[in-house]
Amino acid sequence: MMKIIRSTIGFLIVFGIGYLFGLKGVKFYEVISRSMEPTLSVGDRIIAIKPENLKRKDIVVIKDPEGKGDILTKRIIGLPGEKIVVKKGNVYINNVKISEPYIKERPLYVLKKKVPENHYFLLGDNRNDSEDSSVWGPVPKKLIIGKVVCLYWPFKRFKLFLK
Repeated sequence: MMKIIRSTIGFLIVFGIGYLFGLKGVKFYEVISRSMEPTLSVGDRIIAIKPENLKRKDIVVIKDPEGKGDILTKRIIGLPGEKIVVKKGNVYINNVKISEPYIKERPLYVLKKKVPENHYFLLGDNRNDSEDSSVWGPVPKKLIIGKVVCLYWPFKRFKLFLK
């Protein structure tokens, strides 16, 4: 009985969110890679809305910058105009180390990038198993198709990403 109630509540929450954000272009996606573990896993179902007011640490859905046709999920780390440095397993933005409690493991690579205007620096939470801005460089804003607001399936991991 509890399983039915939980499923019904989950269904109502998911479609309630869809209704509330209906004017913002709500879309439903499935996570296709391990690049966002432990936050998101392969097969997770997420809801994204039109990407407005993007901030650092927002999770976004993007068109594959390499043009393979995939829809990818990444986290915004660097904003337009910022200088990104990754060294000794830490990320620095404009020479300030950022806190990243959500990552699977610290990055093993070293890099320095400047984020151009209308671009974002995106990384997966699974830093050492993610094809992201550490490979492609900063991503044009036009490739960001949604801002993730909810993990709705599996329901036992239901989470809102509204901040």
